[in-house]
Amino acid sequence: MTLRAAAIRAVATATYQTGAIRPLVAAVNRATGAASFSVLTFHRVNDDGDPFLPALPTRVFEGWVSHIARHYRVLTVEDLAAQAARGRVPVNALALTFDDGYRDNLTHAAPILARYGLTATVFLTTGFIGTGEIPWFDRLAIAFRSTGKNAVALPGGGTAPLASVADRLRAVEATLGRLKRLPDEERRARLEDLIDHLGAPGAGERKGTMLSWDDVHALRGLGLSVGAHTVSHPILARMSAASAWEEIHGSKTAIERALGAPVRGFAYPNGGPDDYTPETAALVREAGFACAVTTRRGLNSPGTPPFELRRGGPSEFHLPTFALKLAYYRLRGA
Repeated sequence: MTLRAAAIRAVATATYQTGAIRPLVAAVNRATGAASFSVLTFHRVNDDGDPFLPALPTRVFEGWVSHIARHYRVLTVEDLAAQAARGRVPVNALALTFDDGYRDNLTHAAPILARYGLTATVFLTTGFIGTGEIPWFDRLAIAFRSTGKNAVALPGGGTAPLASVADRLRAVEATLGRLKRLPDEERRARLEDLIDHLGAPGAGERKGTMLSWDDVHALRGLGLSVGAHTVSHPILARMSAASAWEEIHGSKTAIERALGAPVRGFAYPNGGPDDYTPETAALVREAGFACAVTTRRGLNSPGTPPFELRRGGPSEFHLPTFALKLAYYRLRGA
């Protein structure tokens, strides 16, 4: 831990333990004003401790949720986008979102949210729901974790050692970074070649990883909203317009067919500024969505385009530091 991080932790602990966090958060919420809101992003919530499939531990998640329930007004991102258009967003508004459709969203996260009376939006990658398939980036991570190879040739050149867990995690990160920049068809081909070279993991790695459609119905029964996150989680900016439409519209159609209810929210895979285009956003609007979220950090203000909503927040496991940084990020975002 650096001296700066230690100092922030000490200040955060004092602020939290003395109760000063409450007036601080209230002051920040007033400063950011009405019609502005934050959106936090989650993926997995479990206690597996697998560095190749990282997750937020349940005790950490519950600590965050407990703090959020005391200090913020939580609505779905779809409802906040609609209220923002009317200028009626609560002063302390915040939305919680989950990407991809992992089953631990139901088994671990949803009971905690229900305990504190909070809602969230789960964005589903529909090709992995009830099919036994898992996201392509998880397949890659598992292949790196499981391989007996001592080194691997990286896409685009260079070789990465695989002698230690740290080596393998660095190789996963480097490979993902390179694959995500490739045109979609090339990315798919390179992925399969690499997984074949590393050695495909057994089918047991996939069992129970993703939600089923019955699970999705259960999430809705617990008061959570469901949005779309494409069919196969490609990088939409690396695809033709026709292929992007199939991913965007196809995921919406699949969810609406399964649930018998309209889908209003969409999440761009990866979601950075290079991962979608104005044309992509136009396709999302044309498909009938009301809003879309990115992974671009920041506070959503009245001027934020509804199809480019910002998401992001602190990732501190230390609760007082999380609480302090969440307030600071909201203030800075204003």
